[in-house]
Amino acid sequence: MCQDNNDIVPDLTKTHGVVNDSKVQAFEFHPSTQAAKISACVGAKYENGRICVNFPIIGEICFNVSLNIPIGASVNVCMETCGFRFGVPPFKGIKATVYFQNNAIWSGVIWGSC
Repeated sequence: MCQDNNDIVPDLTKTHGVVNDSKVQAFEFHPSTQAAKISACVGAKYENGRICVNFPIIGEICFNVSLNIPIGASVNVCMETCGFRFGVPPFKGIKATVYFQNNAIWSGVIWGSC
């Protein structure tokens, strides 16, 4: 279970409407953008100690994590960007929280550094 609630990425599916749209729309940052915070929650499968998710701008991110849940279990992964840097992307890392049966069971940085 997650120890520190300050590190948990909120489950946006509980506070925002969920849109299931098969069309993926790309977006771009204007060159004048100096900071951006992006959050996303996606469904995923826990397979062989690994979870793979797609995050805007970055694309597919796979991370290894040891969880006490069945292999093949469906999980929600809520992610948000952290840190700031000049350039593309305008953030330093992505932190995530894995939810299983509506409970936060793991949190950590899955890309870059925070």
